[in-house]
Amino acid sequence: MAFKQAYSKSFEIEKPVVGYARFGRVLKFNKYLFLLQLTLLVFVFEFLVIFFLEDYFKVLSNIARRILEDSYTGSYKFLNLTLEYSVSHGRLPTLQESFTYLILSLLFLLFLIRKLNPLPKYISAWFIYIAFVYFVSSCYFVLFLDSFPYTERDFATLYILQQMGVFIFIPFVLGLSLSIFTFSWLNLLLNAITISLSLMYSSVFGGVRYIVFAYILKNFSYIHMPAMFFLFGPLLDFIYIVSFYSLCLYMTLRLLQKRREAFYQWGF
Repeated sequence: MAFKQAYSKSFEIEKPVVGYARFGRVLKFNKYLFLLQLTLLVFVFEFLVIFFLEDYFKVLSNIARRILEDSYTGSYKFLNLTLEYSVSHGRLPTLQESFTYLILSLLFLLFLIRKLNPLPKYISAWFIYIAFVYFVSSCYFVLFLDSFPYTERDFATLYILQQMGVFIFIPFVLGLSLSIFTFSWLNLLLNAITISLSLMYSSVFGGVRYIVFAYILKNFSYIHMPAMFFLFGPLLDFIYIVSFYSLCLYMTLRLLQKRREAFYQWGF
């Protein structure tokens, strides 16, 4: 009985001085620097994108007109912007071409979905997606060859709208996701460089891709048009945007290794 009373008395003495337990280290977050970064990155780069948008498509149109033979120039009005493009006349696939693509894509699908497929699952899934897009496209041209509703002008208009959307999307999504790193003013510079590199890469890649697509429509056929958007369109844009985000994250982690105590705080 005396032991219990002593233990209880000891516990009552120790209890007021027991502090919170530290569960680990967390990254420091400055909400004011976050808002400042987000505002500067998004508004500055969105302004630059809109300011140079007409000039970019004008330069791309001039380059495409020199590379593509028998091309013509058009424009698309979006709000107060006039987006210029150059594209060559495309052609419809013949019935024989459409039927050939139909048979090949069907055989490829049957090979990929069989149990004895030797390819890894992630590679098979990507090839199944490619084969399915071409299967649907070839089916359409086999059944409705003379009623394809789109032309090369529709392709060019849709592409420049897609590319414009990518330009506008990059500063917003990268600015929002990178602004959470608020360890120092160096983060603002690193994030700005990341967005700049992403926009520069998107400008070059988007221009080359447009010329290649226009060349395919001219020298091959419209049967490849669905693949251009569903396989090599926004999906590839998403991949390189994530790649630049990962690069910025890697550089940020390198900074953490050198100045670890400046970026972490104990969590309670």
